[in-house]
Amino acid sequence: MLEEQEAKLPALLAQQAQTDATFYAALMELLGPEGAAAAFAQYELDVEGQYSAEAAARAAAYGGGPVLSGSWALPLAGRFTSCFCQRWGSMHWGIDIAAPMYTPMYSAGDGVVVKAGSAAGFGLAVYIRHDNGDVTVYGHMEVIKVVTGQRVTAGQEIALVGSRGFSTGPHLHFEVYIGGLDGVRVDPVRWLASRGIYV
Repeated sequence: MLEEQEAKLPALLAQQAQTDATFYAALMELLGPEGAAAAFAQYELDVEGQYSAEAAARAAAYGGGPVLSGSWALPLAGRFTSCFCQRWGSMHWGIDIAAPMYTPMYSAGDGVVVKAGSAAGFGLAVYIRHDNGDVTVYGHMEVIKVVTGQRVTAGQEIALVGSRGFSTGPHLHFEVYIGGLDGVRVDPVRWLASRGIYV
């Protein structure tokens, strides 16, 4: 099931990009460059608002707390918006999960915070080295609730959703490095699924 969904994702993203390009071209023809830019920006805000509403509903369905499976947790109950894949001509090394501003983010597992603070591209980020040696990265938060060196547990609140850094709206960018920060980055969806956590 997961493999089927992942196989369809690049095609769906490409289809959405084509739809956006077609829509923008129509706006250009109708409204000219300035009008098209303003109308498309409003369209993106409307879509983001819809995503945020869906994310809020999903978070409420989980009761507002962490979603746990054994010793692992879903880092954010929200709406999956971007994959570990090629995006706009470059690799997107994590997944994005949208949620309303200030929604709690949780540690995916037990471990130690190896970095918490400013991070290029993310604005703010938290890096956690888990007991198995893997490192998870959480980016774009508005508020950090942990400090470097702090021990955390699966499902512990570590931050609040934001839109800092290179971001188009409130969300979590989540990455996984196998065996540490000098290790290989892998698809977080598969990594979480292998631990009984589904995005």
